[in-house]
Amino acid sequence: MSGTWPHTGPDTGWDPARLAGIAQRHGTPVHVLDTGRLDRATARLLEVLGGLGRPARAYYSVKTNYLPHLMRRLATHGLGADVVSGYEMEAALAAGFDPAAMVFNGPVKTDAELAAAVRHGVRVNIDGEEEIEALEALAACTGAPVEVGIRISPGLPVSTSADPSYRAQAARAAARTRFGWPAGSPQLAALVERVDGSPHLALRAVHAHLSSQIVHEDLMLAALDRVLDEAAKLHARFGLTEVNIGGGFGVPGIRRPRTGPQGALAALRGEAPFPEEEPALDIARLLPEVDERMRLRGLDGVALACEPGRWLVSDVMAMVTRVMSRKELPEARWLILDAGNHVTPWNGTGEVHRLTPIGRRYSDVHSTWSVAGPLCYENDVHAAATELPDDVRAGDLLCLHDTGAYSLGRSNNFIRTRAAVVAIDGGGGDAGDAERLVWRAETGADVFALADPADAGAPADPADPDPAPGTP
Repeated sequence: MSGTWPHTGPDTGWDPARLAGIAQRHGTPVHVLDTGRLDRATARLLEVLGGLGRPARAYYSVKTNYLPHLMRRLATHGLGADVVSGYEMEAALAAGFDPAAMVFNGPVKTDAELAAAVRHGVRVNIDGEEEIEALEALAACTGAPVEVGIRISPGLPVSTSADPSYRAQAARAAARTRFGWPAGSPQLAALVERVDGSPHLALRAVHAHLSSQIVHEDLMLAALDRVLDEAAKLHARFGLTEVNIGGGFGVPGIRRPRTGPQGALAALRGEAPFPEEEPALDIARLLPEVDERMRLRGLDGVALACEPGRWLVSDVMAMVTRVMSRKELPEARWLILDAGNHVTPWNGTGEVHRLTPIGRRYSDVHSTWSVAGPLCYENDVHAAATELPDDVRAGDLLCLHDTGAYSLGRSNNFIRTRAAVVAIDGGGGDAGDAERLVWRAETGADVFALADPADAGAPADPADPDPAPGTP
């Protein structure tokens, strides 16, 4: 997304001097995790859930950030865990999450993963019908009933735009989604009958996950109405214990592109862009409203669950990155950073995060810059056009905000290696106070650790200060 979103404000609450000190001690790029921010976000979520008129629970979405230090802290607050693979399940168990407060979601679950879920007592929310036969066989072996849920898709978009072509794309994508079973469809009815016909399975939950970075509250509620209508019918028949509305709650620190082909064509023609708006989604309004809609459908006593990931961790991490090159060309002025798509994997999809200069005083005069990462890959771009001080130069530090969600797990070693994570307590003490390396930076040796050891062609670790003689 190009444009005028102000990367330099408002104040994000990070201490620039402390961030610069961490960069000096640990190098760049480096993530910084503020555990104080994490604690405050968790307390706010639990406060809202605790104020509802029914049982309520939150499952942390492990795929959002699987950092063990972060997960252990969330587990101590009593959150459950939402996992979508076997190794996420094992990581969540190792972090201390209660298996009775875990759910296994996702479109693919192997037989081994389903067996692990049954063994640990982790509830499975069924997405593929093949899961039913496998779960029934596992439950029959134990001789005990296994509680399951069903994922339901409302088929309605939860984001919109002034660009009508974007709206058409969003509606088509919602109708065609491969996740879950369409509300009101014969396919959903047939799946319910298969579960009901499985003597060792007990249908106890309805699950939905509508999208990511949802900011249009009214559209989310309209989509959830379809899910709640199905839940009410299933509750009357089976006696549900939980309705899980998923996550995807939008955060204010990032922007998602909401432009379709018409908008792109208008931009190429030099025409005025479609007006953009970015509403704020407030869980203190959303969750009580869902609670009331459940009450009106006779779902009293049924727990309301959610699976926040980004909402909990987006702004609890920031990344310090260094300007490596400043290029002033006839058609563009570029700042090239050492953090790119390998550690900020939302590059290339248009998602924009706030970027602020730190480490010294900068000019009050601002210019329009294009900001990119270091990779030899043309979509490794943080912002096609953004305002930053005119005197930013090579060697300067920038803080990239809201890197807590979908950074660590989706990072990669394409061309460059993955970054370290340093945790701080957010107490505002001395720069080195309560500072801990909780995820070390990847090395070249890590990249090739899975190679056949007998393969002499594996390169030496470039971080090795004294490679063996003759090593290339």
